[in-house]
Amino acid sequence: MPRTPFSPPSSGDYGEFYETYVSRFQPQEFLKAFAQQADTLVELLGDLPSGEDNRLHPPYTWTLKQLMGHLIDCERIFATRVLRIAVNDQTPNPGMEHSSYVDNLDYDTVSMSELLAEFGHLRQANVLLAKRLTNASLAHVGTASDLPVSANANLYIMGGHVAYHLEIIQQRLAQPS
Repeated sequence: MPRTPFSPPSSGDYGEFYETYVSRFQPQEFLKAFAQQADTLVELLGDLPSGEDNRLHPPYTWTLKQLMGHLIDCERIFATRVLRIAVNDQTPNPGMEHSSYVDNLDYDTVSMSELLAEFGHLRQANVLLAKRLTNASLAHVGTASDLPVSANANLYIMGGHVAYHLEIIQQRLAQPS
C-alpha cells in the first residue's frame, strides 16, 4: 500500500502539552532524521571522559546515564503508544511517572555504550515500524496521558522528546568540569 512521506502533525493532532516536543522536531525527511538521533547520541555520549557519565551537572538532577535510561524508557512507552494508536486500539494509554523509572532501574552499573546500543536498537525497531504504517494508520487518534494524539503525532513527539534532551545534553557537556 503506497504512502506519502511523513508530514508534521497539525496542532489538532495532539494535546497542547506535547507542543514542547513537536515544535523541536520538524525535519524535511522524517525517517532519516528520526534514525539519525541514535547516531547523534553516540557522537555526544559515546566517548566521554571517565566518570563524566555518572556525574551530576547542577541544576540537573540526573546523571547522563540516568538521562540515557530515561530516553530508553520513554522510547519503549512511546513506541507502544504509536503501535496501539496506529492499529486503532482505543484503549487509553496511561501516562508515566518518569522519576519512578529512574529511581527503580539501575543505570549506574551499566556502561554508557550499552545504554547507547539499547537505545539504538529500540530506535531502529521504531524506524522499521514507522515504515510499515499506512497513511490511514498514521491518522488514527487515540489517547495518551489523557490527551488526544494521532499515531503520526506520536512519532513526532518521540523525535521531539529526544531533540529536547539532546539540547540539554549539549548544554551540560558545554559546562566547565
